[in-house]
Amino acid sequence: MSDRGLRIVVLNGVLIILAGMILAGFPLAFVVAKQVYGQAAPLNLGGDHRAWTMAHLEGLLNGLLVLALAGATRIGGGVKPAREAWLAPCLLVMGWGNLVASILAPILGVRGMAFDAHPANNLVTGLFMVALVASFAAFFGVIQSLMTPGPSEQT
Repeated sequence: MSDRGLRIVVLNGVLIILAGMILAGFPLAFVVAKQVYGQAAPLNLGGDHRAWTMAHLEGLLNGLLVLALAGATRIGGGVKPAREAWLAPCLLVMGWGNLVASILAPILGVRGMAFDAHPANNLVTGLFMVALVASFAAFFGVIQSLMTPGPSEQT
């Protein structure tokens, strides 16, 4: 991946982690404070402990996955510009899509695990599905770049 592409993807990976900490971490803390200590939350966004824990972890795990996959593209033969043109957006859609869907789920009071008659649930499920497709494409692109030998490996 080019220096510019790597910088953009890594920046977004870090921002995904930060967004998960803030946008899901505070609601998680409010839910825990209410359930454990009986304190009124300064902001009630809905959702339960499980949903906000998942959203909080989605930010951390997807941000780290974006960072790891972006870093892995520097090993081996690297990423050609044509592959980078679709790989970088796939990494961003994967990371942000999973985070946004997991934050919307408790706010909208849905799980987003399967399509049904509930429009809000279908929105969250659709976001998860788009992120899933992007993640498979990203893994495919990174695996391709790792299978391409680097200049020092070619004989």
